[in-house]
Amino acid sequence: MKKVFIIFTVSVFFYLVSHSMAGQNTAPPLLIQQPTVQSAVPGIPPGPPAPELPVAPPPGPGIGQTIPAQTLLNNVSTAATTVQKIMNLLTAGKVWIKKGRAGEIEIKGGVLYQGSVVAVLNFNPVDCSVLPLGIHTSIHQNTYQIQTVKARLTTVIHELKILPAAEFREPEASWVFPVALGNRIVAHLKVYYNGIHIVPDYPANQEMTYYGQ
Repeated sequence: MKKVFIIFTVSVFFYLVSHSMAGQNTAPPLLIQQPTVQSAVPGIPPGPPAPELPVAPPPGPGIGQTIPAQTLLNNVSTAATTVQKIMNLLTAGKVWIKKGRAGEIEIKGGVLYQGSVVAVLNFNPVDCSVLPLGIHTSIHQNTYQIQTVKARLTTVIHELKILPAAEFREPEASWVFPVALGNRIVAHLKVYYNGIHIVPDYPANQEMTYYGQ
């Protein structure tokens, strides 16, 4: 009887340890919004209905008036921890080409988390380097090689760093963290105001779905 009790105790101990470690390693969830009839991107038809997944509360206007500022401030530490958890879980998505307002070429690459675009990198059409935010090229000719851009995206995805400092954007009800590549800020990544959910880039997700290569 004593031997059985010891075996039972050891089994329970290892179960609790493995359950605790599994809880610690749980990847942060995506913020899933209900599918809408209209497309988020002009010119792109609505996509198929989203799969049945747990839906987080949708962001609404005036969230700073409904949630105490101190509560939001307390959540920023949680949000910073959340983005560090996904640092090594980002993957390279597809690359797509757009035309800017003046007809200039824009090359974009999706940064994925759990299959959804959460950040977008902009590439220089001349040498396929990643552009820092705020710089736009005036290239109108197809001087790029799409395979080179794809290879570059796959490489730099492991060099990205999510900086542990955020601003709060009330219209999106999200904490916005800069994404750095070396000494350049190349993208932003959003965490819902609760500090827990990663917010997908819904327009970019649709662009990549329809135009990605």
